[in-house]
Amino acid sequence: MVTMGRIMKIDEAVYTHEYLWRSSTYLLKNTVNSETDYRQLIPSLLLAFLAYEAFINFLGHVLYPELWKDEKKNFKGKGLEGKVEAIVQRLPNAFTWKKGEQPYQAIKTLEEFRDMVSHGKVVTNKYASKQKEDGAHFCFQHDWDKFLTISAIKSNRENISKFVNELLVAARSVSDEPHLVFEAFEGSLAHGEGMSING
Repeated sequence: MVTMGRIMKIDEAVYTHEYLWRSSTYLLKNTVNSETDYRQLIPSLLLAFLAYEAFINFLGHVLYPELWKDEKKNFKGKGLEGKVEAIVQRLPNAFTWKKGEQPYQAIKTLEEFRDMVSHGKVVTNKYASKQKEDGAHFCFQHDWDKFLTISAIKSNRENISKFVNELLVAARSVSDEPHLVFEAFEGSLAHGEGMSING
């Protein structure tokens, strides 16, 4: 005779932004060649931006759960900036947000990088290439090159962290969501509550 064990009914929230940010951090720390290892630099920066997007969705879900239930429909044509604007409207007047200023402007510029990587279009360039000492001519250029240096990625990550933490501090005054007690990207990966039911 097989006896069934207890069954737990779990209510769990997984914080995607925490996973993405930690993944970005791991890739950046493990970059072998500091300026040319695109295998680490591209995904590190992309994941940092995706963590930002996921954080905005997390905060929207906390502050406007009904609006975020169908966020694709409610923000169609408004993009990520439309989501940020909706969140800011819910925050106290003490939160100031200037679109043309740092750190937000730098983050907004990263959407260009995200689109380049996500859409994956072939990039064609025309330029003169001087032969190198070793006889090679190859010096491939891409529009994303300006984003893919260690210093640029660190700077962009700092801008993201600064902006989302400012949002987070303001959000604490209007919500008692437990995950808001953590600094952005430094909280738990998930939160769950459960209760035992008969099996």
